[in-house]
Amino acid sequence: MDLVNDQPNPKVFYKSFLEFDGSNMVSILSFDSRSMEYLLSDNFSSYYSSEYPIFYKNKIQKGKITDGKSYYRNAIDNALRNNQIKAVTSIINYIINYQDNYASSYLFLKNFPLLIEKGVNCVGLLNSNVF
Repeated sequence: MDLVNDQPNPKVFYKSFLEFDGSNMVSILSFDSRSMEYLLSDNFSSYYSSEYPIFYKNKIQKGKITDGKSYYRNAIDNALRNNQIKAVTSIINYIINYQDNYASSYLFLKNFPLLIEKGVNCVGLLNSNVF
């Protein structure tokens, strides 16, 4: 096991695109605030890149594989569905700092009213290049 300061190396959480049908572990673990705070902390900023975003819409299988049905959800949707406001705040702060471009605005098309309703601080997001 590759360790960083006696902790598992988080690189696998950011760079695991092919193993999860185009998804990554950071998006999958977005239901847990503690995981998001840890993985998105400034301690691991050397793994972050504005060129390669880690938050995007993920294709999720619906029903059996043979049905071929799917839907799309992003990490913010997943965190909101699980009432993880700290996780949403961590994700938004990451997006402001490392994915600060118009393409990231598509992550907020359906959930922005819900963010306001739940009292998530969106001032930094509105002042960024995302909108």
